[in-house]
Amino acid sequence: MDLHATLADFSLVKGGLLFEAEQRLRRAPRHRYDPVLRALVVAVLAWLPLLLFSLVGGRHAVASLFDELQVHAQLLIALPVLIGAEPYIDGRLRFAARHFLHSNLVRADGLETFEADAHRAMRWRDSYVVEVLLLTLAYALTLIAPADAATRSWTLGPDGNGYSMAGWWNLLVSQPLFRFLALRWLWRGVVWSAFLLRVSRLPLTLVPTHPDMMAGLGFLPVAQASFSPVVFSLAVVVAAYTSRVEPQGLSANPVAYVIPLAVIAAGAVAMVFAPMGFFVPQLVRAKRRCSAGFSPLAARHSRQFEQKWFEGGPEKDLLGAPEMSSLADIGTAYTLARRMRLFPWDLLALQAVIGSALAPLLILLVMDRQFLAVLKFIHDGLR
Repeated sequence: MDLHATLADFSLVKGGLLFEAEQRLRRAPRHRYDPVLRALVVAVLAWLPLLLFSLVGGRHAVASLFDELQVHAQLLIALPVLIGAEPYIDGRLRFAARHFLHSNLVRADGLETFEADAHRAMRWRDSYVVEVLLLTLAYALTLIAPADAATRSWTLGPDGNGYSMAGWWNLLVSQPLFRFLALRWLWRGVVWSAFLLRVSRLPLTLVPTHPDMMAGLGFLPVAQASFSPVVFSLAVVVAAYTSRVEPQGLSANPVAYVIPLAVIAAGAVAMVFAPMGFFVPQLVRAKRRCSAGFSPLAARHSRQFEQKWFEGGPEKDLLGAPEMSSLADIGTAYTLARRMRLFPWDLLALQAVIGSALAPLLILLVMDRQFLAVLKFIHDGLR
């Protein structure tokens, strides 16, 4: 089967109602910096009108807006990251999908089903109904979210009743846009997880002696870690919201900041790497088959080696003896098979997801002017 013909257009990003609308509105051809420009344009569209409308409302409205750290974190950090990370995440997932075929992990009798599963995932990606439902849910979440007039006076009109122009823009454009993009990434994660679930049910040619100690699936945890920018975006918003609830600062109450981000990190690890559990049954069966066949093979090889070298009469020339290399090779293969993980995971991938969830703490430390103090504390503790 031709790899490029099968998955040349596989993508979880390049599809859907919003993507097609962007394609129709775009006059110039795409270029390499397009994701960055799109992120900047959307961020400006969501945030700049809030500033301009607040200027109309006077100095008090502007001061109130700039005290709203959560809004700035959403629209100036999280929102651009959700858009700018699309090519990176899409590229890693496309590589993972192609790697199943490139590494011959799918048996010949499952290739047709694999291709059908890939096209099914892209059909779900292109669903207009799903995007309309996500947009409706984004508006519903925005309308039911309570607004504290005492701290969000920039959203209120001059008489304190009703919404100001900035408040209406925030209610109808900025907040629904951020929530829609976040929900769309959640949907893309569901589509990708469903694709992995269907792949895990195909006849796979797993190799227990593979050096990645995951039977050849070591590329999957790395691909899953590509969702780290999405995790970072959500963690930034949570950290900003915590700073609003705990205005005394990180240094005054560090537990109040650490616990929500720790919960985000734990939840992100569970959600990002949960699809790896789909492959556990096949990994268990592959390891059982390998153990059943490899142990007698290793025993016969070792017995023949001992008979030749320990009971074979006169001393032989050790230098360059092929039996020595053969013994080392089978020993390495046997060790890899015994150490094969039944749940595919990678330490660096795990650290990437956890680090993305905890990264906003560094931003808060800098804003709280405690970053150098924390570094000094760590340095003194290591001395």
